[in-house]
Amino acid sequence: MALELLTKPVCNAGVRMQTLLEFLPKIRALGNREALRYHNGYRTWRLSYRELYERIAAAVAYLDDQGISKGDRLLIWSENRPAWVHVFWASIARGIEVVPVDFRSSARLVARIQKETQARLLVFGEEVDASGIEIPRVSSTEVEDLPLGGRLVPSAVAPSDVVEIVYTSGTTGEPKGVVHRHKNICANLTPIQKEIDRYKWLARPFQPLRLLDMLPLSHMFGQTTGLYMPPLLGGAAVFTRVLSPGGVIETIRRERASVLVSVPGLLKNLENEIERRCVLPPEASVRGGVLGIVQRWWRHRSVHRLLGYKFWALVVGGAELDKRLEAFWGRVGLLVVQGYGLTETSPVVAINHPFHTQRGSIGKPVEGQEVKIAPSGEILVRGDSVVSEYVGAGADSGVKVVDGWLHTGDVGEIDEEGRLYYKGRLKEVIVGPDGLNVYPQDIEFYLNRFSQISESVVVPLRDDVGEKVHAVLVLDDPSADPELLVREANTKLEPHQRVRSWSIWPQDEFPRTPSTMKIKRGEVARRVAAEEDPERGREASTEVTGVQGALARVTGKTPQQLGADLRLSEDLGLSSLERVELLAQVEQQYGVQLDEEEFAKISTTADLESSVRVAQRGGRGPAADEQAARQQEVRAALLPGEAGSFWPAAAVRLLALAHPTGIPRWTRLGPIRWFRRWVLDSVALPAFRQMVRLKAEGIENLGDVTPPVIFASNHNSHFDTLAIYAALPRRWRHRLAPAMSQDFFRAYFEQGGFHWRNVLKNAGEYFLACGLFNAYPLPQQMAGARRALKYTGELVDSRYCPLVFPEGERSPSGRMQPFKTGIGMMALKLGVPVVPVYLEGLYEVYSVHHDWPEPNRVRVRIGKPLRFSHERDYEMVARSVENAIRSMIPHS
Repeated sequence: MALELLTKPVCNAGVRMQTLLEFLPKIRALGNREALRYHNGYRTWRLSYRELYERIAAAVAYLDDQGISKGDRLLIWSENRPAWVHVFWASIARGIEVVPVDFRSSARLVARIQKETQARLLVFGEEVDASGIEIPRVSSTEVEDLPLGGRLVPSAVAPSDVVEIVYTSGTTGEPKGVVHRHKNICANLTPIQKEIDRYKWLARPFQPLRLLDMLPLSHMFGQTTGLYMPPLLGGAAVFTRVLSPGGVIETIRRERASVLVSVPGLLKNLENEIERRCVLPPEASVRGGVLGIVQRWWRHRSVHRLLGYKFWALVVGGAELDKRLEAFWGRVGLLVVQGYGLTETSPVVAINHPFHTQRGSIGKPVEGQEVKIAPSGEILVRGDSVVSEYVGAGADSGVKVVDGWLHTGDVGEIDEEGRLYYKGRLKEVIVGPDGLNVYPQDIEFYLNRFSQISESVVVPLRDDVGEKVHAVLVLDDPSADPELLVREANTKLEPHQRVRSWSIWPQDEFPRTPSTMKIKRGEVARRVAAEEDPERGREASTEVTGVQGALARVTGKTPQQLGADLRLSEDLGLSSLERVELLAQVEQQYGVQLDEEEFAKISTTADLESSVRVAQRGGRGPAADEQAARQQEVRAALLPGEAGSFWPAAAVRLLALAHPTGIPRWTRLGPIRWFRRWVLDSVALPAFRQMVRLKAEGIENLGDVTPPVIFASNHNSHFDTLAIYAALPRRWRHRLAPAMSQDFFRAYFEQGGFHWRNVLKNAGEYFLACGLFNAYPLPQQMAGARRALKYTGELVDSRYCPLVFPEGERSPSGRMQPFKTGIGMMALKLGVPVVPVYLEGLYEVYSVHHDWPEPNRVRVRIGKPLRFSHERDYEMVARSVENAIRSMIPHS
């Protein structure tokens, strides 16, 4: 077979980028345009390019103070967040070599990488425990809190200088560090910049063009889309800590993202979530061209309503995209851009042009790259972006470069139009007894088309004759007959491709690499070959995963302490907010979306595992069915001429349907805000001051802070909120948003089992509290804690100041009770100062034992704001807030 060769000439040398320092003037020139958004699951931080430039200057000043200079190395071991971007560009400005590590890497691997690279500083994120890395270190939150820098004067940097050492995932051997220089990365970015400049005018009506980057910045493709593309486009990068499919959909819509950059595994989970939420029309032939796009968009408008009307494209990298999955996203009217690259190619080899995509292809080689297909079918690459320098224990196992050609280890084809097609890994090709090559992806394409099969992996299984094709299946439907499915798939395959044996994988999904979610085919093949029974392969894995792993991370207990089947409340003592943390951990680990109503009713770990299995099959639990039945009941009650005696209750239920989640966003509407201010300033507060003799102390402590903050107070009376309103200056008063117990309004929210008069009374109390005091419900035992916490973040993003009572209930004796850990979770997740408040005298005015308020002296003491940006322990933060308030209690 002759060599197939495809060459693209390099761009005009006059526009070629020389070093990454050229980005810094671009960042500065973009000024007040949006540069970055970061959502941690609860609130969103935003940075303009001007602010980003100042943050980079601050990081440069910090590195200078630490004595880290050109030629030194630093480790970034963190999730995607603003500090990652600050430190990376600061390192570029000073010629410091970056060693990025995936935040899911083990401390053992990070320690090994540090030793191999001799990194002098570690920048670590919230998701990692860096205590075992014995070098100077700084947290991401500390970097983000650095005082803003002044003028930034970059150091001299040459094209041959090292930018970073990127460690491979280790799926094909021992992880090894790949050395990237400015000239390698710039050679890859130059043709991309040229195409962006050519079409940038088309993006102007859609600015800010936001790229939601779900690939880790420790991954080369993640850097291309998260660090380089936004400044080139004049758009913004969006990072999020949320990985569950429902959370990603919510992030796309809330942040008004235009493009999602992801791996195929996440796209599969998103497809499942969309099919669960939307009623999709049957497949039908549509026109081509623009009219066809409009037709597909209209037929699937429910999907676009769910994702947001600004969202239009998916960029996929890191692993092969299944043809059926690519077809699904194209069918719903979204552009799918697929590319191909390696760490050693800095990273892009080929990419589909957004305006000239070809389904199934991984695109045409970028300018400056030469690509050819060897007689073995292997893809070979040559160009200035190709690197072959390695460091570390795995250096000898690096991809080989022979006569300038990089041997990728991937198998591919090139068509007549010069498009590249990926066929699989060279070492994964199965050579049958007849000597013909079998590509596993060709067989998996047909197996994965069955709805009863969630996923499949085809591996070789050796017998006396040679290698035979063996299929390992993860069933979506446990009652399905795998033998019938395999037999039907074989009818569509050539004789040499047909599956000769099969087995069922015992776990919910195949093992995957942490960053790109590629299936670890080697591990699957080893376990099948060793046992011919994957069920026994469980013994080979020592990683703590599943529900026990999530519980271990939330509670801090070891798997041995957790046991097999525990009660979440009685045995583990999880509060409503700690259950929120557990819910997020489980969703992130399994890639599913759990119904919060259903989750609130889960009492044991066995129940939780059962709910996860239901969600993985795309089903829903009894709580969701119960809610649907309740809504049907309301609709039936409102039919004319029926259930006439229940009209009052039906009217209240109609109000409940208007706000079924208990999130009163209507209280922030302009007319409601002005009415509330008038009632408070003209009626409620003057009347309250007539009843009590109020003295406010410590107002000066608010002088050095600006909204938003969290006010935390002891809780003695129903008048506590009113007293704080009365004590605060006007500019703070009208920013207050008190959290109230949702359980107090149970009759309004649940309604079943309550008389309609109680429902009506409870509804009136709820709407008055929300409307007159800007209050919002925070559940204690009821479902909805995650929704309430997210709404608290929404309030903070709008510069409102939540007021919480961490005791959880009014004191029955007037003495302050221990604080619950929820205040610690709020402080750390929302990242704002906590202002302690001590109330004195209100127990005597209107306690839980009073039938009517009595006049008395009341004192409101406001303490100094507490900041916890560097803490990690919810309990410790809660105790610090409690102690700050106790210190304000006058000693007799």
